[in-house]
Amino acid sequence: MIWKLLRMLLLLIFLGVVPMACCKEELREYANVQAIRLFLSESVNGPAITSGTRTTAAQLRATVQLEYHYVAVAPSGSWFSGNAMALQCPEPGGKGLKDKVESVSFTSTGLFNGVAAGQSLEQFVRCSAGNSRYQGVTFPLAQLADSLNTWKSGKYGELNYPLELVISPKPTDNVQQQFLLRIRLQSGKQLEQTTPTFVWE
Repeated sequence: MIWKLLRMLLLLIFLGVVPMACCKEELREYANVQAIRLFLSESVNGPAITSGTRTTAAQLRATVQLEYHYVAVAPSGSWFSGNAMALQCPEPGGKGLKDKVESVSFTSTGLFNGVAAGQSLEQFVRCSAGNSRYQGVTFPLAQLADSLNTWKSGKYGELNYPLELVISPKPTDNVQQQFLLRIRLQSGKQLEQTTPTFVWE
């Protein structure tokens, strides 16, 4: 009798009638941005511009890599759960950013085509995601915060790939430049990174 009940229970678990969670640990469904890395170059996969570099390129590319860690909303609790996964655990970070991006700004520490130091260079920047799914699709800097808030991490998520910021045209009023990228999160946390100071002739 006990063996029949045990076999019946195993059959129900296998068929998914009695769900059983495979994840005993917390489900780390979200990601939180911890830092940003910023590299400046003349072209895709070109060498990084370093301090003192002189360039005459028509446009420059800032490559942005987000560094984040996975976080859980709450402990998953019991092995048995109404929403349990029967055969596999979800990829971590699959629900995107927990601490959402409130704003993204890209500025210069000097005058840039009539825009004063510290003011947004939004009109001179176009963004694109490194994920091949979005290859060739660009959007304005003003949409970057909203875009990041919809992207996911996990195995094939957009957050795993670098962002590309294309800056053009080159400045006509100040050859010495240094750019500052700042990301403000809804929690109030602020992340920023600067490029080396260089000469854009």
